[in-house]
Amino acid sequence: MEHPNDGWFKIGTLQYGLLLGAAGAAIAFMLIFMGFFKTLLVCALFAIGFWLGTRTDKSTVIKTTINHLFPPKGE
Repeated sequence: MEHPNDGWFKIGTLQYGLLLGAAGAAIAFMLIFMGFFKTLLVCALFAIGFWLGTRTDKSTVIKTTINHLFPPKGE
């Protein structure tokens, strides 16, 4: 049985085209009104949030990343 919202994420469908068109328009407006670097920051924070949101082992990934960036003393 197909889920009713599956068309939004299938490449080549009208819904997918509309979704990407809306995302492109949102980025264009952000570039116009916020500037390049603020838009870049918003996109980077969105990407980090999306990446963490899709992980099932969030605490392990965060601890490993922090320990990699800032190693504990004595190592």
